[in-house]
Amino acid sequence: MRGSKTNSPESSEQSEPFGPATRAVGALNQVPKLIRQLGADPVAVLAEAGLAPEDLAGPSQRVPYQNLMDLFNAAVIRTGCPHFGLLAGGVWRLSDLGPIGELMRNSRTVGIALEELVLFQHLNSQGAVAFMLRSNSSVDLGYTFYVPLATSTGQFYDAVLAAAINFMRELVDEEWAPSMVYFPHSAPADLEPYRQYFQAELRFDAATCALRFSSKYLTRPIVGAQPDLYERASQRLRAASRGSFVDMVSRTLRTLLLHGIASGDIVAETLAMHRRTLSRRLKEEGVTFQQVLDRVRFSIAKELLESSTVPPKQIAAFLNFTDTASFFRAFKRWTGTTPGAWREAAH
Repeated sequence: MRGSKTNSPESSEQSEPFGPATRAVGALNQVPKLIRQLGADPVAVLAEAGLAPEDLAGPSQRVPYQNLMDLFNAAVIRTGCPHFGLLAGGVWRLSDLGPIGELMRNSRTVGIALEELVLFQHLNSQGAVAFMLRSNSSVDLGYTFYVPLATSTGQFYDAVLAAAINFMRELVDEEWAPSMVYFPHSAPADLEPYRQYFQAELRFDAATCALRFSSKYLTRPIVGAQPDLYERASQRLRAASRGSFVDMVSRTLRTLLLHGIASGDIVAETLAMHRRTLSRRLKEEGVTFQQVLDRVRFSIAKELLESSTVPPKQIAAFLNFTDTASFFRAFKRWTGTTPGAWREAAH
């Protein structure tokens, strides 16, 4: 990768204890059909991304995130459709989330449904986390990677945002629309497909991928929710594996960084354990807290440097560095180059 060294946080993605980031196929099994509808050969596009048709055949199968990024980016080129991600995400429904979707659809209120999504989303996705940030009057419902990926994530974020619109319309009503949509990449040349789909103010070059809407929707009852189905899905999900401890810490760190926190003590507190226990358990899996923090920070920095025009000073603040110089030193340690040189090489 441009400017990276073999010992950078990015290179650890395919090695223990960080294994490859994967997600359940879900509605991605519709991607080959969409590619064909847009005039390209899905088998050839899949092969270009290192995938075969059978890799996307079953909704519960898992596929590496990196291959999905390559698939979306190749599809844009081969179909000539620059908003491919919007079209792909536009077919996702709550049912495509499996038990998580069932739990959400049968929650008592919209707020509870979204809390359940945030709590259990990791069961469908190792490498990205759903989040919900609240203020007095608004809510940001978003999604962000916490692993470094080698190619652009912009198209996949577009798909996630399009899917989130569908989820909210299933929970609220078919006319629902957010007040703002945030994209962690630069604006495309043609904004019209985005305006038509989201029917909201669009903000590109944002720090995160999120929909913003009024907090009044959180108390909205979900019409047709069935408590027995909610309980059944809840029991099934709570019995599922929580994943590796390193992954749990990574998810927690990424969420805390959204609040400007990068403290090991706070991570330990969030996970209901002593700081020494956190360090010991990470050591048992072959890493230190600083290594996990570096990797999560690098994934954010890399993404924003390559896909947006967010200034390094702001990126440093997003990563909870005390100043820009500290961020530059860390980035040089991770990659052997500067943020500016990395961004230049990426473009």
